[in-house]
Amino acid sequence: MKNGISIKKVFVAALLCIAPLVLHATTWATRQVRDPITNERVKVHEPMSSGSYIYSWPEKSDQVFWPFTDNNWLWFNPKSGYIAFGSDFAELDPTKRAALKAWLSSNFDRKAPPQSRRDLLMWAQKVYAVRGMDDDFWCHFFRLMAFETRDDPKTSLDYVKKALLLLEKRLPAATDPGRTLETLYLLGEYNRRLGRDDDANRYLERLGSFEVDDKQSGFKQYLLEIAREQQVLPSGQPAGNGSATSGDH
Repeated sequence: MKNGISIKKVFVAALLCIAPLVLHATTWATRQVRDPITNERVKVHEPMSSGSYIYSWPEKSDQVFWPFTDNNWLWFNPKSGYIAFGSDFAELDPTKRAALKAWLSSNFDRKAPPQSRRDLLMWAQKVYAVRGMDDDFWCHFFRLMAFETRDDPKTSLDYVKKALLLLEKRLPAATDPGRTLETLYLLGEYNRRLGRDDDANRYLERLGSFEVDDKQSGFKQYLLEIAREQQVLPSGQPAGNGSATSGDH
């Protein structure tokens, strides 16, 4: 699954975050893409520029980043009901096109399309379920939703629990050091939010003792710093309450 943020990119950006930055702008350009369901053109927005500062925004606690936290990256055709993030909008498996088209025809109400970001994300979750996405996609999506619903702690923690199961499954299979570091951090943070302090401390201790080379040391320190910031919050409290809303950094 391509979620648009590779461990390597996060690592490089984490190193750049050390430097003070003044400008915190992101820019977009409009273009037209074809809806893979109907083949009609849809006006969308593509990222044009950003900076390493995006890795210091509140969503870092869930390791989800711009542009996924921005409304512009959620591409939607209100005529067909097809919706996806810009990174996989065109990547619809041809063998699943007919089934998804039929599902949309039966389930999408053109007279009452989703309007708010929350409703669009919930609709996207249903569409992606029909598409049959893999565990990596869902791990990222559930973490994004944990961040997006942070003003509703119960709902946020429900998504944390879903992501946690996939992270526990991912850890033994991780071979890339950066992926292991990220997974250990997230397992520690999500157990903290669920009030499982012993498990949280165990994973964060593993993160701290995980041996890396010089190329990965910056990413490790970046994650440890986020963990320290989160540990000052009360046990079980979702991160990001009171922070900037998605797309409004």
